[in-house]
Amino acid sequence: MSLLIAVILFRTFLAEGYMISTGSMAPTLLGYHKRVVCPTCQAEFAFGVAYDTDDPDEVEADTLRRQKAICPDCGQAGIMVGDVPRNHGDQLLVFKQAYAHRSPRRWEVIVFRNPADPLEAFVKRVAALPGETIEIVDGDLVINGELSRKDWSDQREIRIPVHRHHAVSSVDPEITVRAHWIAEPAATEEGPAWQPDGDGFLLMTDDADEFAWVNYAHWVRRGGQYQTAVPLAAWPSAIQPQSVPPAGLRYDKQTRRLSVLGALPERVRDRLVELCSDHEFRTAVEELYEQSHIAPITDFYGYNAGDQQQTPTTVRDIMWSGRVEVQRGRGEFRIELSTGPKDFTVAFDFERGDVRLHINSQDEPDLTGSLPTSLALGKGLIEVSLFDQQLLVIVDGKPVLEPYRFTTPPDSRVTRHPLRFGAKGMTIFVDEIVVYRDVYYTPHSGGHGNSEPYELDADEFFVLGDNSPVSHDSRRWLHAPVPRALLVGKPFLVHMPSKPGHLNLGGRELQLRLPDVERIRLLK
Repeated sequence: MSLLIAVILFRTFLAEGYMISTGSMAPTLLGYHKRVVCPTCQAEFAFGVAYDTDDPDEVEADTLRRQKAICPDCGQAGIMVGDVPRNHGDQLLVFKQAYAHRSPRRWEVIVFRNPADPLEAFVKRVAALPGETIEIVDGDLVINGELSRKDWSDQREIRIPVHRHHAVSSVDPEITVRAHWIAEPAATEEGPAWQPDGDGFLLMTDDADEFAWVNYAHWVRRGGQYQTAVPLAAWPSAIQPQSVPPAGLRYDKQTRRLSVLGALPERVRDRLVELCSDHEFRTAVEELYEQSHIAPITDFYGYNAGDQQQTPTTVRDIMWSGRVEVQRGRGEFRIELSTGPKDFTVAFDFERGDVRLHINSQDEPDLTGSLPTSLALGKGLIEVSLFDQQLLVIVDGKPVLEPYRFTTPPDSRVTRHPLRFGAKGMTIFVDEIVVYRDVYYTPHSGGHGNSEPYELDADEFFVLGDNSPVSHDSRRWLHAPVPRALLVGKPFLVHMPSKPGHLNLGGRELQLRLPDVERIRLLK
């Protein structure tokens, strides 16, 4: 009896468990989902099967539509997931007294009662605090007229993987899969060049004066709403327009450019080359094919792929993460990132013992700091981000430069080559390479905080889901704010997560729920 009373008191006053059912906070917190393995590149990813909805009658129809996934690593589309077993969502332990003596902080994940149905609990992230005004501008949050910038710990909590580098090999030889990270060839026959080494890259040189580079290309297999153009003096008279398969191709006589919307399909490329023997035309088609498959980074979610209705939006808020091991030499390692209008070079100089930030390739650094001890000794995890118009440089979880704030003009171009890393004068190995992006807060037509600032009262919070394209939150509710009285508490632990398993018993295959230890984690 005493144990029962203790459990009741614990759940009533201290902590209680909640299970995430929908995918509005993915990929930070997963709802009911399927663990999908891409048949092309073997990457594993979560694919959601339950989402927020204003209309319960839509649930069954939505479920039927979610039968195909798109691999977020190689872009393979049409992956059938109907037979993949469904997995439970993340289970949270929630500290119910967290806000008894303080208010939630911005970017904190909270549990609260649904303002429209107090018997239902929701999990979202705090975007604006009592008394503030909030507006969503170009995917960012503007609070009281000022751009809201996340600190490093908040960036780590909210960042979304774009690509995790691993040695690429297609299971099907008929399907092309290309690595996103490509080492440049050596400038001279005897010059240094990075070599693929397992899931990383190795550069072996001690005395070279030239940098060797590894470039990021966001290669996609098909689709896309971006435009690519190449020069072409004239459209060949031998090819009639009706003989070309419809693929978004367009030739502009005035600008003399051949363009395509999205990635040019291989079958269309082959058909064009087959129809015309003109060398200039064939060269242009081959160039268009190659360039069109290098896409801009967007707010694409592999979690939503089957039912995401919105056209993905190009994003420039990116982060590079990689583990560096200097094996010999005292040269220089660099990471270069670009927003489009502005280029940033972060130089780690092992001979001088400093870290420098150069803007737009200028010789004089804008910021300088000391080389961290861990790197000076040969190893370290480097992370560089461009979230919220702010550059942060972090080594082993600690900042090495002051935050550098900048302004990006609205509607400015977004480069398709936003990242690269390089080195000279050293033997160095880089692995655990990951590209991340920030959440792009999708505007909702007619919603709160989109076309004009939304003002909160003294006891109200504005909340958003990390899975912005599909989350039902303060942007979309009839009444935007969450009153303080509806706060339940702060989730602090993902516990008892599971993954699907199989057991053959007497010729029958049984579906099991197995513990997934890798997903157990503390929440900030």
